[in-house]
Amino acid sequence: MYQIIIALRSLMYRRSQYVSLFLVCMFGVAVSLASIAVSSGMIHSLNQKAKIYYGGDFALMCSVNDEGLDIYNYKEALDLVKSKLPEDAVVVPRMDFDARYASFYFEGVQALQNTIKGIHFEAERNLMSSFNFLEGGFEGMDGSNGVLISAPIAKILNVHAGDEITFQLRTINDYLNTVPIIVKGVFQDSSVFGMYTSYMDFDFLKEAYGRPENYANRICVNFPNRKITEKDLLSFYDSLSSVMNLYPWISDKSDYIDATDNFKVETWGMIPLSANLTDVEIMELAMDAVITFIVVILTVIIIAGIGSTYRVLVMKRITEIGIYMALGMKKRSIISTLLFESLILLVIGCIGGIILTSLFCALLSQFDFSFIPSFDMFLENSNLNPRVDVIKSVAVIVSVIAFTILAVLYATLKSIKIMPVQALAVTE
Repeated sequence: MYQIIIALRSLMYRRSQYVSLFLVCMFGVAVSLASIAVSSGMIHSLNQKAKIYYGGDFALMCSVNDEGLDIYNYKEALDLVKSKLPEDAVVVPRMDFDARYASFYFEGVQALQNTIKGIHFEAERNLMSSFNFLEGGFEGMDGSNGVLISAPIAKILNVHAGDEITFQLRTINDYLNTVPIIVKGVFQDSSVFGMYTSYMDFDFLKEAYGRPENYANRICVNFPNRKITEKDLLSFYDSLSSVMNLYPWISDKSDYIDATDNFKVETWGMIPLSANLTDVEIMELAMDAVITFIVVILTVIIIAGIGSTYRVLVMKRITEIGIYMALGMKKRSIISTLLFESLILLVIGCIGGIILTSLFCALLSQFDFSFIPSFDMFLENSNLNPRVDVIKSVAVIVSVIAFTILAVLYATLKSIKIMPVQALAVTE
């Protein structure tokens, strides 16, 4: 216990010598933790937008002989899926409409689309609530001719929530159909998941396209109140396999799509969210690699900086160490005292780094980054929203403390090999 008291007194007495070490530790830890928090927030936002776009944690599609991804008895399939999944699963039909040959018109101005999602808004309230609406919203859209469009499309058309625009499309029978629709909401998103994507009522879109009442082209499953792991997905796959003819487990959606030519019977594909995001996962891995590299470099700098500087400080205290030894203090106790000094310094530095990271993240989240082209996929409500990754953050802090203590221990062991008389003869 007395080693801790001596260590605290030493830190207070020599505080001017330890300021630089404290700052190195604090800023190094702060930059590392901030990098992890910002990247985690960006990836979370990206995955959340992907969940909205793809309908949740996984989707089920069906095909026979490459006749298209069509489900003509979706109500029956819906009941079947619900019976094999946990009660907290939100299971809904969707219709994804290829809108590359469809357009929105307003006062002679055309806006092209890529995909129009037909959904049940109330059933998918949890996902739709994640949208950042600049105008209007999705309330009351079920059973209506309303549409949600992105801010860039609204700007092209120069429309606002409440305006009536024209939706022109070719039906399943290749007839040109023109229907009036009402802009119910304008959401902030110019990313690959949002700019050319719009959302309509499931039944309204089917009718406009000429599809029958019991038609859908995917069944989406979302678990709004928990994070689903790959182990969970494999368990769901096994359960569904007992009542559906499922294609083998896939990690890339294109594997299932490419195989549809060879299906002789109705074959379902279970498409987890990650299977839709193979390109995005490469980007996430690249982000993780860059952040990991930065964190490792910073950790090495902290360890090398504190370890080498502490060695110099210990060497300057040879006389003090000699006094301790002359007074009968054992080498083990001297080592403990010096290690307690460094440990207290590191703990205070890490706490300072955590506080600095919190202040930085709070400040960063106040800035609007939506002006950066295609950066919306990483934003929530136009802002970066850093998120704490507990495992990575703890790993950084433990690594900094553990490896720096080892460096200090090495320096200390070399210093106390000197005899007490020799130590007392040394002058600073």
